[in-house]
Amino acid sequence: MNDNKSTRRELLGMGIPALAGAAVCSNSGIAAEKTANAEDVSEAVSGKAWAERRKVVERKWLDLLGDFPTQVPDLRVEMKEVEHKDGITRYHVSFQAEDDDRVTAWLLVPDAAKKKPTPAIICLHSTTWGSGKDQTIGLSGKRPVDPPPDPQAGRHYGLTHAQHGFVTLSIDALTDGERIEPKRRVMDTRGFYLKHPEWSIVGKMIWDCMRSVDFLQTLDFVTPDQIGVTGLSLGGHYALFAAAFEPRITAAVPNGGVLDWHRHTSSWSRVPSGDNWRPWEEGVDKPTSSAKLEKRFGFKTNSGPYIYIKKFRPYIDDQTRPLPVDFSELMAMVAPRALLVISTEQEFYRHKFFQKVPKVLDVYINWQETDGLPSVLKARQELPGFAETLDYYETQHNISESTIVKQFGEFGAGDCFSWFSFPGGHGLPGVARRMSFAWFDRWLGRTMY
Repeated sequence: MNDNKSTRRELLGMGIPALAGAAVCSNSGIAAEKTANAEDVSEAVSGKAWAERRKVVERKWLDLLGDFPTQVPDLRVEMKEVEHKDGITRYHVSFQAEDDDRVTAWLLVPDAAKKKPTPAIICLHSTTWGSGKDQTIGLSGKRPVDPPPDPQAGRHYGLTHAQHGFVTLSIDALTDGERIEPKRRVMDTRGFYLKHPEWSIVGKMIWDCMRSVDFLQTLDFVTPDQIGVTGLSLGGHYALFAAAFEPRITAAVPNGGVLDWHRHTSSWSRVPSGDNWRPWEEGVDKPTSSAKLEKRFGFKTNSGPYIYIKKFRPYIDDQTRPLPVDFSELMAMVAPRALLVISTEQEFYRHKFFQKVPKVLDVYINWQETDGLPSVLKARQELPGFAETLDYYETQHNISESTIVKQFGEFGAGDCFSWFSFPGGHGLPGVARRMSFAWFDRWLGRTMY
């Protein structure tokens, strides 16, 4: 490896000293072995070779998730103003995802966005029991009958990002919120799989995010090429998938999402009790609940089964079967676009996050401009602050614009990937929320400061 790349790697923490290094080394001998092999991985996926490797990785993921629909219906948008409060207008929105399915959402528009186009953020809710998007803007708790959670918990990020100045679109996930079919129960995906046996609910959520981008780009008060995505827990999980597969997403901040495969029966590919694939129906089936969930949440949930990826089942049944793809590759698929991964310290440990970091960083720091993938150099030049950068280094250091542009080209996309951990439990405390605001400010270009 040449000296230039070694220097960039050291500056970006590729040697992973301090906290990151401690996390890698503490997580068994496997971690050390994977980290030691990072050099070989980088040669396989860095630079222009990554463009071809990415196609292979994407195909392997789609073999699990299922392909996206080939027919794209008209949006047929329905949008109604609900209220104006504290400088933000709230709209109820729905638009066509498939011919027989509509996405329902809350659109929050700050007053400032009515004066000039503003970046937008798609906000994906965590697991709820019927509240869906309502929890994301602080209207209710996990259930529609529950009061909003304590603001300190940070689950109303659809509202807080709007208060910070972004347009936000908080959508319902299929089987939650307004998208629970009549007489069905929350988070029961069996009806979806009867309709789409070769697809997955994860693939469906990615598609709904793609359609959300389609919708946002029709709004004259949204900057069409500055769209982000974020979410917590289930929403954080889906935010990463959406960013990986939707190139029009400029920046992503997944919070507390799963970042690793878990091969136990209650995880990626649940099997319905008795192998019954008929969805639960009110008036036909008795309510069911889990004692474990009742103890955890204090109420009968009567939910699920939520089956993420039906085609992952063989990898649970035979745990010696090699996994086809890894979450490091999923994160690398976002490159060179901005990705900040946030989670608790314990979750990063449990998901073996720092074993994945070297591979992802290698793609980012060795980035080369490649046809068919976003241009990180062009993105930097279009962000607020570029003119200030040129002026400062030209007047203070006598460095020409052409030199600055050349240096940016050599810099790769190293600073477009980062992570942040915090102590405590599963949630989104103030320090994590501030990191999210700063990341979107930096990469969506809302403000320099």
